[in-house]
Amino acid sequence: MKILLVTDLYPLEEKHKGIPLAIENFALALKDLGCEISILRADLILNSILRGRKPFKQGWYERNGIKIYNQNFLLPFYLNPKVPKNFDVIVSHMPSGNICGAKIKHKFKKPHIAICHSSDIEVLEKYKFYFASTLKNALENADKVGARSYWIRDKLPFENVFLAPSGIKKEEITSASFKEKKLKIICASSLIKRKNLKELILAMKEIKNVPLEIYGSGYEEKKLKKMAQNLNVKFMGQRPRQEVLEALEEAQIFILPSKKETFGLSYLEALAKGCIVICTKNSGMDGFIQNNKNGFIIEPDKENIAKIIKKIISMDKEELNKISSNAIKLAQELEYYKCAKNYLENIKKICK
Repeated sequence: MKILLVTDLYPLEEKHKGIPLAIENFALALKDLGCEISILRADLILNSILRGRKPFKQGWYERNGIKIYNQNFLLPFYLNPKVPKNFDVIVSHMPSGNICGAKIKHKFKKPHIAICHSSDIEVLEKYKFYFASTLKNALENADKVGARSYWIRDKLPFENVFLAPSGIKKEEITSASFKEKKLKIICASSLIKRKNLKELILAMKEIKNVPLEIYGSGYEEKKLKKMAQNLNVKFMGQRPRQEVLEALEEAQIFILPSKKETFGLSYLEALAKGCIVICTKNSGMDGFIQNNKNGFIIEPDKENIAKIIKKIISMDKEELNKISSNAIKLAQELEYYKCAKNYLENIKKICK
């Protein structure tokens, strides 16, 4: 099967600022499963500048064996997108990708799957001029709509939306015992406003005897470090992913109190390492993570963050060990190729 993947959220270099690897991971997994993948990176220049992303020259690139055409659009109308001559289906991600994918569908009469992220919900709810109506029309005319997580699916005004969660590789899922872990809290995140780390640091004023390590960097770093002075908080900086995975393997608790997290691969990495994971309600992996079963879901303010950390610290170790085991089972259910095969099955359904 020849798949044209349309999105602006695709990396063109290692450590591409502001570009998570989730969509590239889908592309690589589909390639491993025998699909021929090509990428149209539909980059709205104004949006990239506002988000602090590096603009790239228009033209062809190649990364990890996949060809990518980076097309820069000055205005959000996505006119005359450049596409390969032969493809069977269009799969698009993010608002710009979904709008662009709809235009390609109309021009080439090919089936189209639109995958929605938190940005799509934001556009549908907030941007009434042009963007909301154009995106809604693109989604309504797609042959199938997918959502990256439960909370996004539940907010979309469509029926029969399928789930397209990220997966984690089998070799990254631990079998270590929770009892061997240290009483320590890990947060792995970009240090930006949406990640809501201010509330986490404020909560740490009530947590005296348990250290918090924050992995990542971003424009709020200086402000957050100032807030954390005299607290049991250590900023670890931007570290290689393998180093973060090793830190998760030895720590008992992971928290990311983001607002409107699409899925949150760091949650999945923490689950795979048997951490007690604290996730934001109606965001990220809410729906996959269930309270007191394989993690905890909270409202992400300082009071609730402090309350749940204190609760976990005081819980019976056998009970925590059970939650940790269930966390690993959830990660096994979301194994890399299992997720990719489900994704591919939904693509195949509209190509018959």
